[in-house]
Amino acid sequence: MAFLSRLFKRGDPPAEREEARRRGMRDAREHPLGEFTDPEFQPAYVTEVRALAREQVTEVDRRLAATRTAILERALGAREVILQELARSDTHPEPSLANGHVSDEVDEQQPDAFISIAEARARRAEARRRAVVEEANVGVQRARARIEHLTQEWESALIERDHEVETVHARAEQLIAAYKGGVLRAHPRREEIPSLWKGEVIAMGATGETATAVSGRVEIARILREVEDRIEVWHAEVMPRELPGGARRQLSPPPPADAGVPEDRDAGDAGDDRASGSEQEGM
Repeated sequence: MAFLSRLFKRGDPPAEREEARRRGMRDAREHPLGEFTDPEFQPAYVTEVRALAREQVTEVDRRLAATRTAILERALGAREVILQELARSDTHPEPSLANGHVSDEVDEQQPDAFISIAEARARRAEARRRAVVEEANVGVQRARARIEHLTQEWESALIERDHEVETVHARAEQLIAAYKGGVLRAHPRREEIPSLWKGEVIAMGATGETATAVSGRVEIARILREVEDRIEVWHAEVMPRELPGGARRQLSPPPPADAGVPEDRDAGDAGDDRASGSEQEGM
């Protein structure tokens, strides 16, 4: 195993394969002949390569688990920011403004077209609240975007993990093939060596759907879904409403486009004059 560890650390695939081939030639001359002609026997070198590959995959998965923990912590931190913004009391409208107008008492006291002091104060308060809502919404959307980015970051980590696992298995297969090439070259009974030794071909570990991958996806999706639901409720509660007094003005009928009120009065006077003239003529 120590030999393989040194071999793998060199990072030079051609040199690794050449050294594996030389190892095969040496073992073919020094080990019992039956070790290589029995299809049910797995040479020690093959066992070592497989064991080292498993260790490397375990290390890859350990790093992936650490990445999962870090990403989930960051996602939970963004979730906490969102919940704090949504819980701000200064983003919610005053009870008197909940329906988009000031209280009935104020309306009854001010029947004329001019707004009251209370109504003006309520308007200023609503304008300030709108500014606070906008500020909070910016923070909420920024934190939500971070969670979405973390979702993509996790998927990238999974792709990288799969690539590393595939590389480990491919490297193991190349070394075993090079070793077997050396055995075939030096073994005196090379024609009896089976096409495959026991354990020579092992299915590669699962990629993409490991327990860590699935749990990471589920947790991040749950966090994102939770904050999206809460944001939707918050929007319904705090989105700007009609400023105080606006609804009352909207209910008033619009004036005629040609300022018809004076003309209607003049027309009425003219009609009265014509009626008076007719009566006088009749007399």
